[in-house]
Amino acid sequence: MTKLLLNFLLIYAIITVITAILILWRGRKDRDVILIIAGSSAIAVLLFYLFYIPAMNTAKQTQSSPLSEAMVGSAQNQPTPLSEAMVGSIQPVAEAHRETPEDPKGPFPTDATATEKERQIGRLFNIWRQSVLTRNITQINQLDSQIKGCGNEAIPFLTKLAKEDRNERVRAFATRILGRMNLSDLFSLFVELLKNDTSAFVRENSCWSLSRLGNIEALEILQKVADSDSSAQVRKAASEAIEKIKSTK
Repeated sequence: MTKLLLNFLLIYAIITVITAILILWRGRKDRDVILIIAGSSAIAVLLFYLFYIPAMNTAKQTQSSPLSEAMVGSAQNQPTPLSEAMVGSIQPVAEAHRETPEDPKGPFPTDATATEKERQIGRLFNIWRQSVLTRNITQINQLDSQIKGCGNEAIPFLTKLAKEDRNERVRAFATRILGRMNLSDLFSLFVELLKNDTSAFVRENSCWSLSRLGNIEALEILQKVADSDSSAQVRKAASEAIEKIKSTK
C-alpha cells in the first residue's frame, strides 16, 4: 500500500513539473495557470481512483480469514481415487505447528505393522488431523477430495477419530465427514456421540448427521436433546434436525 501511495505522489509530482514547464514556456496568464494546475490535479485524482483504490480493495479481499466451524462441510471438491502419489503430494504440517511433541506422527500407524492400503489412508488422516488442529482450512479442503476418494475404507479411521480423539475439534470434524456420507449403518454412532460426548460442537454435528439420515428412530433422542441439552446451539441443532426428519416422512 505504501508503494502505491508513493507511486501516486510520484505521478502527481511529474504532472505538476510538466505543468510548470508549460507555464514558463508558453507564458500563460494567471487565469490559464489556475486552469492548468486544476486540470493536472484532477488528472492525478482520477489516476488515484483508477489504480490505488481498486488495488486496496483487492488486497483486503485476498487477506486470509479465520477458520469457521461451518467451513468443514463447505468444500465442494469432487471425489478422486486415492493413490500413493496423491497422498505423498501433501506435505505434513510443520513441526512448529504440531499440537503436542509426544504425538508427532498422528494416531494411525504408517510403518510395517500396517498393510499398504492402511499406510496410505493412515498417513492421509494423520495429515488431515494436524490440518484440523492448526485450522489450516486450505489444506483441509485440499484433502477433502482424497478422503471422499477413500470411500467406505475411510470409515474405520473417521470413526476412531470421532470417538477417541482427545481434541474436540478433530472429533467434530470427523463426525461431520461421516455425516456427509449419509450411511444408515452410522446411525448408532451418531446417537452414541450425541448422548455421550462432552463437546457441544461434537453433539451439534451429531444432530446434523442424524438429520441427513432421516431415520425417525432418532426423533426421541433428538427431542430429549432439544429440551434439555446444556448448550443452546445443540438444542437448536436438535430442533432443526427434528423438523428436517419430519419433513421428509
